[in-house]
Amino acid sequence: MKHGSPLGGLALRIAWGVVLATHVVLAGLVLRFMPHGFPLLHPRFALWSLAPMSVAFVSLALSLGLWRAPRLVARVAPAFPAFWASVALGLLLVFPKTGAVAAWPLLLLALCLAQLAGFTCRGYGLWQWLPGAFVGLVAGQLVARCERPAPPSTQPSREAPPRRGAASSAAPPPRIEMATDLVLESAALRVTWQGRHASISIAPALEFDRTPPDGFWSIFSDERWHPPDVAFASIASDALRVWTSDGTPRLEVERERSLLGPGTRAVRLESWALLERPVYSHLNSFMTVELTGHQRLGLRFSPCPTELIEVTRAEYPTGAPARFAYVDAARRFRVVQAADAEKGPFTTLAEGRLTADATLAIELVELGEPASPFARLELTDFAAEVSTALSPTAGYGVAENAIEFGLESATPSSAAHLLFSLAASGVGRGWDSVGHRAGLYRNRVTLRSLEAAEPPR
Repeated sequence: MKHGSPLGGLALRIAWGVVLATHVVLAGLVLRFMPHGFPLLHPRFALWSLAPMSVAFVSLALSLGLWRAPRLVARVAPAFPAFWASVALGLLLVFPKTGAVAAWPLLLLALCLAQLAGFTCRGYGLWQWLPGAFVGLVAGQLVARCERPAPPSTQPSREAPPRRGAASSAAPPPRIEMATDLVLESAALRVTWQGRHASISIAPALEFDRTPPDGFWSIFSDERWHPPDVAFASIASDALRVWTSDGTPRLEVERERSLLGPGTRAVRLESWALLERPVYSHLNSFMTVELTGHQRLGLRFSPCPTELIEVTRAEYPTGAPARFAYVDAARRFRVVQAADAEKGPFTTLAEGRLTADATLAIELVELGEPASPFARLELTDFAAEVSTALSPTAGYGVAENAIEFGLESATPSSAAHLLFSLAASGVGRGWDSVGHRAGLYRNRVTLRSLEAAEPPR
């Protein structure tokens, strides 16, 4: 079949030059800003490394072909609209509830490229341009399906929560003072202990930020998970229980008094959260801890007891590196520091082993000469319930679970925070969602004062 010379006009060559150059730039941006460090067979390696490198290589090769092999360029041209249309269709199939927000712009792009490709391939037979379009369709489907989140792999508790009995109870007030040094904020389920050298606030209830129902990026969803409101509180001597309207406990607080004086020696917290279906999120917390009053804070983790890690300030989205800890699939507990903000690669500061049945203990230490521990957190359920699957945003072997810690400002005495997540993707690059399995999550944590007991006056 005889037809006119393809890409014969300068305007058409310029148009394709712009399209190909744009694809090279986009591929370069993906390679620069999206996460890396995944195994070769991991979907995120294909998505953020293999796919952009392939797009850049093909686009550069075709840029040369605009002048040296115009007929080849004309036959390959349909691959571009087919690729973007296939990615859009794949997002609609994989993420039927939230994928449309990203799919429609891609379909519009595919339509524009299809018009350009149609003009370029005029006069060509079906079998001359169809192979290129088919390759684009297959590649687009693979890219879209590589974005699918991994199945949730957290481990809900196998225990059944206690039920509210016939004991006298009433709607909880906003603030409950169990002792002069121990207060509960009932709405936030936050317990604050005021020691002589520091104040520690603990919120042990499971919380989620945005929760896309089909597991797509959190920025494309406004859906939220709403825990049941507390309806009842029962208060006994040095004990407090907060319940939902159906009799399920939300938080139990038990106080152990100091051997000398009225102060609190230990606080035992137990929180329950029921997920009736799998919940996907980008950001969430299994527990948050806030500290004030320290001068220079350090942490000593029980899996690596000989190492003392200073709490520092991290910047975002770039700047001072973040520090955090996680448990990998081999049950290795690692404390690491990022290269830039919370992004990898990551340098190991300390490591040890944390089995699923172990209690994770964290000493809170006032750094100085000598270092002085003033409190200890003991988490009974964290190690058993975490997901050890690879994080889709961090790369470099980092798991979905995390213990993030840092300061509010560069001043060492500024407020500090610890954020515990069973499965989240706050570390790294992107807004990918990861899942919590449906089930009942239990969080038992003990805060022990290591301050010397104050004698009674």
